[in-house]
Amino acid sequence: MDIRVAIDLPAPPNEVWTYLRDVTKHSEWMIDAVNVEVTSEIFEGRGLTFDCLTAVGPFRVHDRMRVLEWEPDHLMAVQHSGIVDGFGRFTLLPNSGGTQFCWEESIQLPWHFGGRLGERIAKPILVGIWKRNLRGLRRRIIERQEAGLGLKPGGLISVGSQWELRYYGPDHVVRTSTQSLNLSREAEALSVVGSRGFPVPMLVEQPNPLSIVMERLDGPTMLEDLTSRPWALGRHAKNLARLHRALGAIAAPSHWERVSDGESVVHLDLHPGNIRLTSRGPMVLNWNGSARGSCEFDAAVTYVILRTGVSRNGRFAQLLIGALRKRFANIFLKEFGRSDVLPRVREAAELRLLNGDLSSHEREAVFALARDELD
Repeated sequence: MDIRVAIDLPAPPNEVWTYLRDVTKHSEWMIDAVNVEVTSEIFEGRGLTFDCLTAVGPFRVHDRMRVLEWEPDHLMAVQHSGIVDGFGRFTLLPNSGGTQFCWEESIQLPWHFGGRLGERIAKPILVGIWKRNLRGLRRRIIERQEAGLGLKPGGLISVGSQWELRYYGPDHVVRTSTQSLNLSREAEALSVVGSRGFPVPMLVEQPNPLSIVMERLDGPTMLEDLTSRPWALGRHAKNLARLHRALGAIAAPSHWERVSDGESVVHLDLHPGNIRLTSRGPMVLNWNGSARGSCEFDAAVTYVILRTGVSRNGRFAQLLIGALRKRFANIFLKEFGRSDVLPRVREAAELRLLNGDLSSHEREAVFALARDELD
């Protein structure tokens, strides 16, 4: 049974895709989708899998979905299996009013649904539901526009030593340098690693060299979670090591400066304060210092930060002082591989000392760690 429905949306394809690419939000406009839960380690792109609880009248079924095609701003195609198997595709085409959104489905009803007679009964019902879904999508797009998406920065969220973060419409934030730092590297890094499925906030645009607009992420940082739930220390330390390994599989652009041997993207500031824990999993933030090197060197930099770093709000010192801080670092070290990290600690410490924002206490600790004198 083949079904096709379409609607014109008053927004360009890239803006529609910005909303559509987060499959967990599909239940906001699909009246038959009760809940969407990602089941894969990636949250977008080919290979993404998710479960959808679907309700039609009194009937509720769990559909298992796998993304087979993924073309940003243009196409998303999924294979679904469950009681009903099939294949679905969303296509976005630019038109004079914005975007023509086309939804196509090819469905195989099981024999106990009545065969061809069942299809003849089910098809007009499903067409009606999906047309209502598309009207719901159109309402959501309009609501996002009316809420001020892409107009001007809103309320202040947080302030760092070199930047500020503000709301930017209902689903985005804008990060702006307060020290005239060019954020083009961060924008490029988000695009490079995001395209490979690494968990980062989605880059929306870079309106000027000093600002980048990203999707808004909700949830605590890993550091904040550790502060309130210190028993999660082991799990978070292991996840931090796994993020490093995943990042090490991504090649850096050849024009990026090299900080060590290797050709991978290196973050150089990957610690619990730069990881936000969202409903879609951990997301890595703050990429403006990213460069080209080896993931082992990047992990060594993280180890130096874990052993010596103090956050500006003091939480890092409060959380990871003494045995607790050392325990987190040692679990991270064991999970990543001690023999891969420890030979690079001195080199990582030298790079860390180039950071002009380090306090005198941090500098002393970095020197001690490099000399293997830190307890």
